[in-house]
Amino acid sequence: MYLVAMKGHPATGKSTLAHALAHTLHWPLLDKDDIKDHTLGLPDANELAYAILWQIVATQLQLGVSVIVDSPLAYPTMYATAQTLATRYQAQLLVVETVLDESVWRERLEARGPEESTHKIRGWAAMQAHLQYYAGCWRYPIQPEQHLPVDTTLPLAQLVVAVQQRIKIIQ
Repeated sequence: MYLVAMKGHPATGKSTLAHALAHTLHWPLLDKDDIKDHTLGLPDANELAYAILWQIVATQLQLGVSVIVDSPLAYPTMYATAQTLATRYQAQLLVVETVLDESVWRERLEARGPEESTHKIRGWAAMQAHLQYYAGCWRYPIQPEQHLPVDTTLPLAQLVVAVQQRIKIIQ
């Protein structure tokens, strides 16, 4: 059983890869943004969205169901939560971190249209402000055996295969 936790900044390809993995592996995809869309107007909406997300992840793992979690995983506490749940339910944890060249990332952020969710970051200036707010917290160590950085400028099918191969290594 696996807990695949996506990690990466907005517009780096996390959700695209997460959807492709869920489709290929036939595993449930739990997206923090799906929850946040409904908690947005509430106090502490982001914290509440994460609390709900991790509770649903725990339920799936308790049932013996492998799961893919789509969130930025920007804070070390989120990684620690994933580690704790994986250990508790005897799941293998794999953090798939989406990375890409800054110029491509910038283009993707600038291309986001108004049809995107209201809380998704659009534009390079907004992303830079968000990174200042993060204050570098996303740069935390991940155990090498639990970490798979992927360059999302590569073909999606190639990325799916890379994750599948890494999962087989973990088994």
